[in-house]
Amino acid sequence: MRSNFESSLKIVDGAVRARGRLNWEGGESESLVSVSISQKQNKVAGMATSPDKFEKPKKTWTLDIDPGYTGSGYARKFKPGPANAIGIVCAMGNEVRVFLWSQEVELEN
Repeated sequence: MRSNFESSLKIVDGAVRARGRLNWEGGESESLVSVSISQKQNKVAGMATSPDKFEKPKKTWTLDIDPGYTGSGYARKFKPGPANAIGIVCAMGNEVRVFLWSQEVELEN
């Protein structure tokens, strides 16, 4: 399994709508996706894991990432601009495979 983030991600109701493609390999039949988005300049970060598995032949995944830090000194919302995105895909089938990647993305309203 391989994946990437779309290069620009939308901010919807304060959350980042992360999206990407699922590139299945032989023997894989389902997967879970986890994503972390952070904006150091805005002191905001969040993460989410798909509540349900994605099943082959699904070609894309989507997750909404809410800001996870709301304490003193931390922003409460993602803002348009650059962000760092980290993704983990756990693909299952004949065996379990994990694919991890990091990517710079642009957040847009």
